[in-house]
Amino acid sequence: MPGAMPIHDVKSSKPFRTITPKQRGRGPTLPISQLTPKLVIFDCDGVLVDSEPTFNRVLHTYLLSTGARLSLVECCNLFVGKSRHDVERYVSDRGLRLPEKWPQDFYNRVLDALRTDVTPIPGAREAVALISSAGIPLCVASNGLLAKMHVTLAQTGLLSWFEGKMYSAYDVGASKPAPDVFLHAAEMNGVAPENCVVVEDSVSGFEAAFNAAMTCFAYVPKTALKPDDLFGARRLTDMADLPKLLGL
Repeated sequence: MPGAMPIHDVKSSKPFRTITPKQRGRGPTLPISQLTPKLVIFDCDGVLVDSEPTFNRVLHTYLLSTGARLSLVECCNLFVGKSRHDVERYVSDRGLRLPEKWPQDFYNRVLDALRTDVTPIPGAREAVALISSAGIPLCVASNGLLAKMHVTLAQTGLLSWFEGKMYSAYDVGASKPAPDVFLHAAEMNGVAPENCVVVEDSVSGFEAAFNAAMTCFAYVPKTALKPDDLFGARRLTDMADLPKLLGL
């Protein structure tokens, strides 16, 4: 991954909502009808597409091949929302070594699996269609590779809404919880951070949105455990509810 290239030159216009440290753990203070944004930034895995079970199953198998000893549940808890550097650190800290073809061999295995085993998050296609029809710009900002986004969004029928509007942390040099990929997405769409809404499902994503001073909806289904810290994000339990939470 290239060296870090923080992007902090997106100019602010009329305030939309800036989260301050005192607001952490609380939802938006403005009425929902006032939250209609100028840009909606979606995470990909776990928000638009249900690719994380497949991704983590492949990662778990890969880590076992290095001699690591962990369960699939432990693998999910450790690496959901994290980057390849977290995997490399985990292996190194245990005195193990990744294969010489890492990470390309791993990515190839993931892409092969995702071409036949990925589904949309329930309600995601309907929510995206409604938001787009209202004329609100959409994009994706993920810690994952662009190639992975292309495969998963194409397989789930979502790609047409995001073609040319996908941004990867690999391209900005810093993964979430750094705010760089969100700020880059805002800059590329000509929208000030305070006029953006982020939809995320991981703690690192909630923190990245907080660091970018962007409103965030935390997609945490009712069947999932609520994280200890949402970093000021408002919980969203059903993706189909997103349009009305945006004032549509």
